[in-house]
Amino acid sequence: MATAGQIKAKVDLLKKKIADKGATASPERRRQLAKRLRRLQRARRKATTVETKRTEQGKSKSRHAKDETAAPAAPAQS
Repeated sequence: MATAGQIKAKVDLLKKKIADKGATASPERRRQLAKRLRRLQRARRKATTVETKRTEQGKSKSRHAKDETAAPAAPAQS
């Protein structure tokens, strides 16, 4: 899966292309470009949420690991 930064670069290029050639393009081509833009923007939103969830999970796992190493388990008494 592409990162949000990679997708943003594609979105920027497509926006530039639409701005340059959008007026002279046929209506069908304009719809295609707009549809691709919407799909890329949606993919970027998904990628950012996945990346933030992944970093949050990594942080919570590292905190959990630190807690386990900081407080060793007490020996079981019978």
